[in-house]
Amino acid sequence: MYCKLFIPIGILLICSCLQNRQPTNQDPTSSIPKEQLDSIMALAQAQAAQADTLGTLILSIDYSVKATPEDKSPDGILPWVSIAETDSEIKRLIDPDEIVLPYTKARLIIDYPLNNPAIFELSAEGKGFTRKQLIQYIGDKYHMIYEEEEQSAATKTIPLKERDGLINRNSTDGKYGVWGHDLSDLSLTTVEVYRDDKGQISLILDINS
Repeated sequence: MYCKLFIPIGILLICSCLQNRQPTNQDPTSSIPKEQLDSIMALAQAQAAQADTLGTLILSIDYSVKATPEDKSPDGILPWVSIAETDSEIKRLIDPDEIVLPYTKARLIIDYPLNNPAIFELSAEGKGFTRKQLIQYIGDKYHMIYEEEEQSAATKTIPLKERDGLINRNSTDGKYGVWGHDLSDLSLTTVEVYRDDKGQISLILDINS
């Protein structure tokens, strides 16, 4: 359900903000800008309000890629796919041609890290979506969101080399209200598939950052 996504999102943001800091006895959220805390709370409220609309979890689709020598992975596998680099990472995708979503229509919900969630209707031919097709859709939509955000925002993204203190992406006020993370920060680990009582298939993304 939407509501269970808030806890990992909050933890991930806090962990990202506290990277390279020494442990203290202070509240771990004290170093997070107020605008980002407000975004977390707003997202949690939106998720809670829609907690019963998705239906039942019927399937989880895991993503992983073959590791490169530079990755130094003990088992030769990385359990995620970079959202920013989906075109190149598809070449290393584990089981790319497996049909992982046996439905020809689905609703893709992207709500992280967005103040204004985006919903896309996806369609496939044949028996459904392969692992490769699904990550291509997801990568394309994320790239489109970040491009449209930059084009529509009055407050633009501060370039990484110009950021002081925390290196998290600043919040912008475009179409989607992106906050906290650049596209290059995001990686997909799992797609959760829900079905409601009308047969609507909804896809929720487990995004690490």
